[in-house]
Amino acid sequence: MELVNFELANPSFSIELIGLGFVWDLHNAATFLGITLDANDNSAVMKWSTSGHPAAKYNGCDLVFKDLENIVVSARDKELPYSEDLCVSSISKVSAESVDIPERRIKVAWNPGDPYRLLFQFQSRRYIEIGAKTAELIGIP
Repeated sequence: MELVNFELANPSFSIELIGLGFVWDLHNAATFLGITLDANDNSAVMKWSTSGHPAAKYNGCDLVFKDLENIVVSARDKELPYSEDLCVSSISKVSAESVDIPERRIKVAWNPGDPYRLLFQFQSRRYIEIGAKTAELIGIP
């Protein structure tokens, strides 16, 4: 996957994206609004509303994934309130190999050109894993 105009603050267990001139804290200063899949062009969009530093210019952000390879959405912990689905607990690069537990595919260091997917883990213990050709950060005014 190519991250077109942003990067993760850390390749493993990050809560921040760096792009568009800002640090986007998706754990402390953002609310996950959802994900949509567009079958017409094989893309997906993850949406957040934001507060904090980027809020001076942006009310939120989208991550647009093009040329999808896969999307996996896990079950959530039913004992936790739905509000825990709104909060990202971490974002990590994961290898594309198939393993039952996604955390086992997280590496501390990645070499340029290593294939990976992005794993978004939420406070509810739900995760969304996305493999795509590109991912782009779009600021929403």
